[in-house]
Amino acid sequence: MDIRLFKTFIQVAETKHFGHAAENLFITQAAVSARIKQLEEYYATALFIRNKNNLKLTPSGEALLSHAYLIVEQLEYSKQSLAQTQQQKINFNIAATPNIWDAFFSKRIHESIKFFDHVSLGTEISVREAIQRKLSDKTIDIGLLTDQIKDEGYNNQLIAHFELALVGSSQIQKDILDHYIFVDWGLTFAKEHAQHHKFQPILKTSTAMIALEVILSKGGFAYLPMELAEPYIKKNELFIIDCPLVIKRPIYMVSKANTFTKGLIEAYGDFISLPINATHERT
Repeated sequence: MDIRLFKTFIQVAETKHFGHAAENLFITQAAVSARIKQLEEYYATALFIRNKNNLKLTPSGEALLSHAYLIVEQLEYSKQSLAQTQQQKINFNIAATPNIWDAFFSKRIHESIKFFDHVSLGTEISVREAIQRKLSDKTIDIGLLTDQIKDEGYNNQLIAHFELALVGSSQIQKDILDHYIFVDWGLTFAKEHAQHHKFQPILKTSTAMIALEVILSKGGFAYLPMELAEPYIKKNELFIIDCPLVIKRPIYMVSKANTFTKGLIEAYGDFISLPINATHERT
């Protein structure tokens, strides 16, 4: 039996929507329907009740769901067991959105490498939608996001906050109107920003480092994390601009609830929550 059938079934069960499952899996809705049909034919029973705008599991579907989680989990566990048999390190993968990487994770990557010295660590920068998809199919273990994934089956641990400040290459506030760069810091930031500012940005980016490079080379203004901007503020290369919007953004460590690396994820959550200048010792 193709493991992708069970992963697709889990996605439909969690999202309660064939289209959303298709988006998360990066396949067509027709492919999702075909995989569910194949499962239903194999088990000779309907797995979903399909009413207009109302998709729910049948009793058979409810019974299969726990088995589907276990099947996917056991397959991943078997891969890791074989790796250990061959004296290979197990794989552990972390993905962060561009803004989290710039504001938080980039300065903690070396300590994280030390923490994971007993595993093969992989890191990547990706958008929220891709991170959720990869968490779902278990190609990554942890996602670092500014907004929670509230779908059933995900754990969201608040591990830190970072402060954003409006900074610029000068202290002349009237110049902001013509030289503003909008950095995407998530849905909550966008709503708060719209309430307080009517700036027409000359550039929009999801990456704070791009905004910083433009400001330092060509001048401009943007909301940047204090941890990133502070060294330039001390050298008078950047200036804090007084504004009514004070922003403190959360960082969530998101993982699937049912994973055999749960213990390692919990330990890393405690570790990464410590201040950057704290002494980190892996327990």
